[in-house]
Amino acid sequence: MNKDISSELFALVKEARSIALTTHKNSDGDGMVACYALQQILAASGHDSTIVSDGEDLDRYAFLNRKPTVEIFREDMSFELVIVLDCNSYDRIGQRRALTDKARKVVVLDHHVIEHNPIPADLQVVDYAFPSVGALLWRCLAESIQKLNPDWRKYVADCVYVSILNDSNNFSNANTNATMFEISAELAREGIKAHELHMAYLQNHSAKEMLYVGRSLSTIRVLDDGKYLFLYSDKALAEELGVDPSAYMSVTRWVQGVSGLRAIAYFRED
Repeated sequence: MNKDISSELFALVKEARSIALTTHKNSDGDGMVACYALQQILAASGHDSTIVSDGEDLDRYAFLNRKPTVEIFREDMSFELVIVLDCNSYDRIGQRRALTDKARKVVVLDHHVIEHNPIPADLQVVDYAFPSVGALLWRCLAESIQKLNPDWRKYVADCVYVSILNDSNNFSNANTNATMFEISAELAREGIKAHELHMAYLQNHSAKEMLYVGRSLSTIRVLDDGKYLFLYSDKALAEELGVDPSAYMSVTRWVQGVSGLRAIAYFRED
C-alpha cells in the first residue's frame, strides 16, 4: 500500500485535545524511533503529542540529536487519540492497553501480519510489504513529510533509516527487498549519512555490552549435525556486567549467517 493517509490521520489529530504515541513492549529502533519521527511530523503541524513508554532506557537513540517528549506509563493516563506503531495486537502492548481502552479514537500503523487479539482501530494501516513501520510512515505520510522544513525532514529521514537498519539487521534479513532500497535512496537524497547512522546505532557498544555478547555466544550448542543452534543469556550475567540487554541489538545478530543451519534458538532471561 502506497496510499497517502495524511488527510485521514490529520482529520483525527485535529479533533483530539491530547495525543499519545506508543509501540510494543521491549521497544526497538523501529517502533520507538518511528514514534520519534511521527511526533516531529505532528509537531510541524502544531499538534503536541506524548510518547508513552514502559520506562526503558532510550539513551541509545541520543545520536538522533533531538529530545522527544516521552513519559513513562501511569495507570491514570488518558488521551483522546492513541496511535500505536509497529504493533497490532493487545498481547504486545502489555499494560499500555489501558491507553487504547480509554481513548476516544485509536490509530494502528504496522507492518506485521495481523496477530492474535488485534487492537480495534478507527484508522488502521497494516501492510507487511514494508520493511519497517518507519518505512511505512515515509510512504504513507509522504504528503505531510514533504511539507516539513529541510532540517525537520532530514530528522524524519534519519529516524526512518534507523528503523530500516533495525528491522533488516543492516539489510541482511529476508525482508530486504526493492521497496527497502527505493526508500533508502529517497532518504539518501534527503541528506542522511548512512555510514554514520550505521555506526551510531549498530556498532556503538560499550566494552561491557560486548562482553555480554561474547559470554552469551560462549553458550552456543549445536544439534543434529550442526543444523540447529541454541544459545542463551541469563539475568545473572546482565546484572554482573550492569547492562540492559533490551537496550541494544539482539545477540542473534552475531550468529546469523552461520553456514548449514536450519534454525537458531536464542533464550534470554529478563
